[in-house]
Amino acid sequence: MYTVLLVDDEPAILSMEKRAIANRIENFKVIGEAYCVSQAKPIYEQFRPDVILTDIKMPKESGIELIKYIMSIEDNKSVCVSVSGYSDFHFVHDSFVYGAYDYLLKPVDPQKMQDLFARIERLLDSNKKEMPVSPLVTSKLKGKELVSNIENSVIKNIAGDNSILSVCNRFGISQPYLSKIFKKEKGCTYNEYLINMRIEKAKELLEKDEEFLIGEIASSLGFSDQFYFSKVFKSMTGLTPREYRNKKA
Repeated sequence: MYTVLLVDDEPAILSMEKRAIANRIENFKVIGEAYCVSQAKPIYEQFRPDVILTDIKMPKESGIELIKYIMSIEDNKSVCVSVSGYSDFHFVHDSFVYGAYDYLLKPVDPQKMQDLFARIERLLDSNKKEMPVSPLVTSKLKGKELVSNIENSVIKNIAGDNSILSVCNRFGISQPYLSKIFKKEKGCTYNEYLINMRIEKAKELLEKDEEFLIGEIASSLGFSDQFYFSKVFKSMTGLTPREYRNKKA
C-alpha cells in the first residue's frame, strides 16, 4: 500500500481528494493532510509518503516551495503532483521545473485523478523492483560525462518515463545530485533541460511533417496530455503548436 500526503488551504478540496482516493483508487491511502507548507513539512519528514499532492497557490509559502524542499532531500523517493486552477496554470510549469511529476487542474476530475495514480503506481512499482547493477552506476560517472549519458538516455527514451525519480534510479544517483550536476554543467535544472529539449524536438516535428497530429506529437515526446503540451509550447515560443506549424508552412 502506497501512502499519500494531501496539501491544500481549502478544506473542501482536501475532503474531495481524500474521498476520491478512498473510493476510486486502489493501493493508495492518505496518511496526512496539511493546510499549508509549514504543516506539510513535518508530516513529510515523519512519514516520507510515496506521493505528495499539493496545491500550488497557498498563503505564505506556495506549493512550489514545498516541491523544492522535498526535491532537496538527499534520499527522497516521493512523487510530487501539483494541483492548480486554470488561471494559475503558469505555476504548473514552474512546479515541473522544480521536480513535479505531473499535475491536476481544479476542480479535480476524479477520473483524471484515477488515471494519474495508475501511472504513479506503475512508476513506484518499477522503482521497487530489484534492478541489475548498471555499468553506468559502477563506473561512477561524474560531471559532464554523467550529464552526457543522461542526455543520451533521455533522447533514446524520449516518449518514456524520464521523471526525476526514474532517471535517478536508472543512474543510481540522488535527486539533489541530479539537480546539482545539471545546474553546473547545463546552467539549468534537469526538468528545465527536459522541457526545453522536448519543445525543440516538437518544433522539428511540426516543421517536418504536417501529417503529425498535435496530440501525437505530445505523446511521442512524453507529455502527459495535449493541453499541457500546448500551454508549455506557447509559453516558450509565444505561439500555439498549430500557429507555429502554420507560420513555418
